[in-house]
Amino acid sequence: MNSVNDTQKLVDAINCKFPHSNLIELYYNVGRALPFTAQRFPDGRVSDWYRSQYVEVVKVEPHGQYGKYGKVYGFYYRNGERADSSDVEDICWCKKDDTEPQEIPNCGCGSWALLEILGEPTSEPVKVLGLEDLIDFGKYKGHKLKEIVKSDWQYIKWAVLGSQRLFADVKAIVDYHEENLPKLKPTDVMTFGKYKGRSLSEVFKEDYQYLRWLEDNNSSFRVDWNLFLSLDESQKPKGQD
Repeated sequence: MNSVNDTQKLVDAINCKFPHSNLIELYYNVGRALPFTAQRFPDGRVSDWYRSQYVEVVKVEPHGQYGKYGKVYGFYYRNGERADSSDVEDICWCKKDDTEPQEIPNCGCGSWALLEILGEPTSEPVKVLGLEDLIDFGKYKGHKLKEIVKSDWQYIKWAVLGSQRLFADVKAIVDYHEENLPKLKPTDVMTFGKYKGRSLSEVFKEDYQYLRWLEDNNSSFRVDWNLFLSLDESQKPKGQD
């Protein structure tokens, strides 16, 4: 990895595909770097108990079509420390005092999120698309990612962020999108909806919650609230400072 920043970009890009990755896919995505740590159900969707535990992967034996499945070995951690994976002897796959890595159950199932890449890659990690990179497919083939972010955000969400084969610098893309969103001003006129044809300053005074709702449910613009809040008192909604 070139830097801590590049490593974090890779982690974020890989986790954007959650919950589809298993441990072996993570292994390939990080360039076969070992060890790495990962957590299953980090969002607690199955049980909050999952939030406290993770595994350290130290050995991978892929097999099957495209090497997507196989055996993965490592150690179990709870609350940041080595621990027994269970208090029940028959289902305890790893004990805190084990010195040899143990086979990790459910390694071929999805819902694994990457936590940290601790080792160095031995092959090329997945490419993380940046804003200056060119798209090599579809209707925007040959266009820079930043150009498409500005012109067609829905396409970016569907074809890039939502794709299972593409990995991108999610933070940079979202930040750039936010920076370039049109900002609605009090003098702008509504072109749709129940207030079509009326200025936003009028809508703000009469039904400012509607503007709030519009912004919360639309990713193509933002409301310049500072301008609205600086309006003359007579133009502000009643009961609002």
